[in-house]
Amino acid sequence: MTAPLLRFALANAALLAVTLVAVFQPWVAPTGEVPAVIARKYLPFALVVSALGTALVGRFLAPERRQAFLARHFAVYAVVPILLFVQSRATEPRQAALGAIYLFAFVCWTAHALEGLWHVVAGLRDRTAAWLLAAVVLVPFLTLLPYHRAVMPTASDEPIYLVIMQSVLSDLDLDLRDEFASQGYRDFYPDVLYDHHAIEVGDAEYPIRDLGLPIFGALPFAVAGRTGVLAAMCLVGAALAAQLYQACRDLGIAPRPAFLATAGASLAHPILTYTTQVYPELLAALVFVVAARLLREGRRTTVVRLALASLALGLLPWLSTRAWLVAVGVGLVIAYAALRPALGIPRSTLALRIAAGAGPFAALVLLLSYLDYLMFGLFMPSAGYYLIRDQQQVLAFTPHVGALGLLFDRVFGLVPRMPLVLIAGIGVVPLLRRTPSALLAALALGWLAYFLYIANIAYWWADGSPPSRYLLAGMPFVVVLLAAGIERIGELGRWRPALTAVTWCLAAYSFFIAFVYAVLPNIGYDLAVEIRRTGSDGQLFPFVGRVLRPDPARLFPSLVHARAEDLALAGIWLAILLAFIALGMKTPGPATRRPPSHAETARS
Repeated sequence: MTAPLLRFALANAALLAVTLVAVFQPWVAPTGEVPAVIARKYLPFALVVSALGTALVGRFLAPERRQAFLARHFAVYAVVPILLFVQSRATEPRQAALGAIYLFAFVCWTAHALEGLWHVVAGLRDRTAAWLLAAVVLVPFLTLLPYHRAVMPTASDEPIYLVIMQSVLSDLDLDLRDEFASQGYRDFYPDVLYDHHAIEVGDAEYPIRDLGLPIFGALPFAVAGRTGVLAAMCLVGAALAAQLYQACRDLGIAPRPAFLATAGASLAHPILTYTTQVYPELLAALVFVVAARLLREGRRTTVVRLALASLALGLLPWLSTRAWLVAVGVGLVIAYAALRPALGIPRSTLALRIAAGAGPFAALVLLLSYLDYLMFGLFMPSAGYYLIRDQQQVLAFTPHVGALGLLFDRVFGLVPRMPLVLIAGIGVVPLLRRTPSALLAALALGWLAYFLYIANIAYWWADGSPPSRYLLAGMPFVVVLLAAGIERIGELGRWRPALTAVTWCLAAYSFFIAFVYAVLPNIGYDLAVEIRRTGSDGQLFPFVGRVLRPDPARLFPSLVHARAEDLALAGIWLAILLAFIALGMKTPGPATRRPPSHAETARS
């Protein structure tokens, strides 16, 4: 195995050297700062990380397959002459065209790496497969990062989170007045920040925004500024992929459906989109699935795991005030796991389990309350949001509008951007029919409480950032449902060919939308007030409508307007989702997979 990998490394080194010489030739005339950086900086970096990814997957392939797999990798170098030709011929900046070529090359590489991993994933230990998958998806995350860093300035809440990091590092405090006065944020925000998202307390300005992400991102920000924070978010996305795969396997889902669902969700919107955003929801999703997995033994959960799950749960209010609802759902399962063994155990042991389940969570909440007390004079978590409660309506108590909008809205909904999520409906009943699981209960209750709360928020669309931001923290439950749905399709006999074709079509559309957002990140930013005022379809569908016919925008309702016809169309989409759920209830065909053994489901 060493010899093929050594030859692979030497060949890559030679081709990379040729690439570095070529991109700095005078005839590659730069037509703009970003196009020049794409050719001379991003491309060599992406070629290096993709070669490392191919070598890593190649280590696990059988010898007869490894050689062809390693050789196929070199097709990625075809992007070099294509990109340089377009760059040299351009008479004006063609940022999007060059970006599309650059990113499409690594879309092809990702398909190549996942195909290689597909052949071996079923034979690997779950933890090995999970982290190998994480390494593969990390490559497109890191490839996309510098492109977005260069073409898309920070927006909405992003600069505020970065200003808080800046204050923590420069002054060792949370008073943002100095940072706003000096305009030290100009490195990552090109204009004057007029909306400070802060509350004046005496001579200080303290942030309203949650502090978990700024604390997490402070060290990466110290190392490399905004780029360092985005790199940390890419690592969070990769870790989330690893945990999602292992959660699927913990629930007894076969390796290949778990692999397809995790890879598909990780490379589609919103997970892929938010690896290049400075928002806490991606980190909250990781903490959510980690806490749930720690409880997978149910009432047999050890004291150490209870304490770790409680610690993870205590991080959620630090990351997002909205994540309190996830904490409530998962907290019920922690309470069950701690108290369920009460019969027949000593009181001291029971007291220890209760302390382990409640102590770390309570300590983190009290610490957050104390920090808010120091800033605002109120001993309570999320005190900043409490102080501005009269300035903005939070709850509208219209869950039917919010829930349908989160899923189906033309501009802000998840399904118009990731219709692959409909396949999750097929997995609902099969997953619930499995042996009762504390992991499944934690994921389901955490997601349900969170989703119902978000559906009642007056601004469920979370505009000013890419769509589906508020759904991102609950995505772990959706991904395990997707994996269960893919697995069930393989068991449905005569329905299998049609459903397989539908799944691939939905996946292709989902990846296309993710690619559009990757190449043109600015079209993901819409404002609900503009949608209401102009009646527009947002920025995505006018672009997509030039490529696809009929215009997909006509297929989806606008729940921002919530007119009668919009509610009727949303009802049709809800019926389609219910039809997928009903398909999952059908009796499996004769080729039904045998249930996994306890040893198989316990591996991790």
